[in-house]
Amino acid sequence: MEQWKNGNLFNKTLYSLNGLRVSFITEKAVRNEFLTAACLVALALFFDCDLDDVFLVFLASLFPIVVELINTAVERRIDTNDGPAFREDVRIQKDTLSAAVFLSLVIGYGLCAMIIFF
Repeated sequence: MEQWKNGNLFNKTLYSLNGLRVSFITEKAVRNEFLTAACLVALALFFDCDLDDVFLVFLASLFPIVVELINTAVERRIDTNDGPAFREDVRIQKDTLSAAVFLSLVIGYGLCAMIIFF
């Protein structure tokens, strides 16, 4: 554990990229959100948005991905600790995480739509 915490920037970057890779491979929602981000950037380019606006669309479209990654990590932790048995408190935790992802989609993609179309 100590080596992860105090590693150099290169190693920390590799750990982060590995987390993205694993999440992309194992989570359909992450793949869908990356695809949506690419489509939104392409849409901004198609509508001849300024490069600054295209960059803002890119950043706004990353917001749901960030929240989805947090959701994935926390849900895996919950599943590891609590196992597959149904419990009402676990359902509430997962529903709350899902709500956070939903709101991030509304905010991120809403911002993208405002940037592209208004």
